[in-house]
Amino acid sequence: MVDEELFEAWLDEELDLDAAWDGLAPGPTVDEVMARLSTTPSWFLDDGVDIVALAGDVLDESGGPVIASARRAVATSKVVAQQGVAVVLWLVSSQELAGRLSTDLRVDRLDRALLAMSLRLAAVVEPQRWVEEAERREEAARTLLLWCGQCPGGESEQNARAILSRLDSAARAEALERARRDRKHRSEIRRRLEEARAREAATRYSPE
Repeated sequence: MVDEELFEAWLDEELDLDAAWDGLAPGPTVDEVMARLSTTPSWFLDDGVDIVALAGDVLDESGGPVIASARRAVATSKVVAQQGVAVVLWLVSSQELAGRLSTDLRVDRLDRALLAMSLRLAAVVEPQRWVEEAERREEAARTLLLWCGQCPGGESEQNARAILSRLDSAARAEALERARRDRKHRSEIRRRLEEARAREAATRYSPE
């Protein structure tokens, strides 16, 4: 089931999937990120957690863009979006709490990664499944690395792209295209209504 409202919020961000593959830096291995995902504390996924406050606790004063992204995700009022943010925050904080990954996650692109996880991926795969199901956990790990601007350790970009293309629930063309078409259709309806109102007003107030 696709959460169309989250997809709309994602499309509003206008972040380009193809462009995300440009200039990837080396990252940790997928297995490392998957292992860390599997240790996400259950309380991180509790819908009572203040995600923006948690982001402030996890990040230092340089984390402003990430906190802003967290606010936008929380503003959707979707529990799965909040949980998506929480999982990303766990992956960041766990590098201090549970040991560093072989390569640190890129913080300079973490705001984009947070949006991709909480709006794009969470729209089709509930974050609880990222933690519990191996295939969805791999999908989440690869999605996170991509939007952090990192290629999985030990993989070529070509291989990484092929594997994520196979796993990526959110990128399956039908779901994205439906969201785009629906957005375009509603925009066109609004435009026509505004034009009709403008013509009506012009007719009503024009001199005879």
